[in-house]
Amino acid sequence: MTLAPDGLARLVSAALPDEGLTSADVEVCCYGPDTAILGDEHGTAVLTVKRSGNDLAVAWLVLLAVHPDCQREGRGRALVAACAAKARAAGAVDLHLGTAVPRYVWPGVDFRFTAALAFFEAVGFEPYGAACNMAIPTSFRADSSADVVVDRENGDGATALASRSFPHWRDEVERGTAAGNCYAARSGVATIGFACHSVNRAGWIGPMATDPERQRAGVGRSLLGAVCASLSDAGHAEADIAWVGPVGFYAKAGAVVSRVFRNAKLTL
Repeated sequence: MTLAPDGLARLVSAALPDEGLTSADVEVCCYGPDTAILGDEHGTAVLTVKRSGNDLAVAWLVLLAVHPDCQREGRGRALVAACAAKARAAGAVDLHLGTAVPRYVWPGVDFRFTAALAFFEAVGFEPYGAACNMAIPTSFRADSSADVVVDRENGDGATALASRSFPHWRDEVERGTAAGNCYAARSGVATIGFACHSVNRAGWIGPMATDPERQRAGVGRSLLGAVCASLSDAGHAEADIAWVGPVGFYAKAGAVVSRVFRNAKLTL
């Protein structure tokens, strides 16, 4: 029987007590489309396999957790082997760690998780890059320019912009809008930017983007200020900006690199 979200959240809490994953976070990231749950309450792996346009499959090990009382018994290796076999059977040639856009728990393996890094090296995963999160005080605010209005999204403007210019973020924008955690910037009737929070992880900011034709005009700062205000109202003094691209943009707003993650893959 597949482990339910609350059971998986308890397992992750036991294995990674400082991570703060909620049952809701786990349900969103680990029980979405194309995802399989392998294991039980002693050890669980979450595998996502998707078909790409050329009919090849892409596979991600979204999460692997073994209860501390059951570690060093071979459960982790067995779960990785089972995921690799399932991904290979689906036509995947590589198994990636963590980066299962649009529903991911982490953008890789946190470099602070020394035991996890050593484990994945031991079972054959090869590093190929890194990603980072940045932390920002939710006290950050920025005014909009005279012709731009930023407000909570209650229509489909943000989704339309994502579909047109950032299609890999459409799913997250749709979920953020449905949850009331997406903000849109508009100039007249045109949506020129969006920013979401708490889409995959409570308190995490992202995705966030500005229409390529309106960048460097302060739109992004206004959106960042809006989501920070929303998170502050929800009781968060600080927020993580997930899987950061432009470090300099967020650094100017007072954000600092808070977590760094290794990207790695296992050749199947």
